[in-house]
Amino acid sequence: MYKAHIPYRNTVLTMLACCGLLSLWGNGCRPINSPTDIAEEVLPNEVTITLTSPQGNVTAVWRSTTDVKGTPTRIDTLVLAAGRTYTGTIKAVNTTKNPPIDLTAEYKKEADKHQFFYTVSGEAQGRVTITITDRDKNNLPVGLEFTVMTTSGGQARGALNVVLGHYDSVRKTGTNRAPESDMDITFPLVIR
Repeated sequence: MYKAHIPYRNTVLTMLACCGLLSLWGNGCRPINSPTDIAEEVLPNEVTITLTSPQGNVTAVWRSTTDVKGTPTRIDTLVLAAGRTYTGTIKAVNTTKNPPIDLTAEYKKEADKHQFFYTVSGEAQGRVTITITDRDKNNLPVGLEFTVMTTSGGQARGALNVVLGHYDSVRKTGTNRAPESDMDITFPLVIR
């Protein structure tokens, strides 16, 4: 009777050991960070700059069918009046998703990890001053809100480059550019 239980017991133990090894082997071959575990980073494909002043408003849109790293399908010229001060905002949306995702709120929520940089070039370079007016929790500039001042004078042409720095790997200081950008686009610019 005792001998009859030993083979049965050994068979059960062998089966359990094999199941355990198969389970470990199956999990051991699966990558820890499979692509499904990584959240897809959503980038905007439509950026709108809106400038307001008592004398009139200006809106310019940059759009792509994919995202801000793709080829633009629409780029409006930013037409500014000479000798004027505007209050500005920027809005970033991904319209390729259904429903569209307004990323502006996300940038505001994670303001300590984002900063917009505005650079004017060409003839308009010395004629336009952009000052960021919004701050993150560390009192560092964000750039979702800003003022634009143009000097008086004749017509001038140039461009406005907009870069959105993403500070994941480095600390945001308010002046340093992040090594990673979520946006790098350029609007034609005219002062009249």
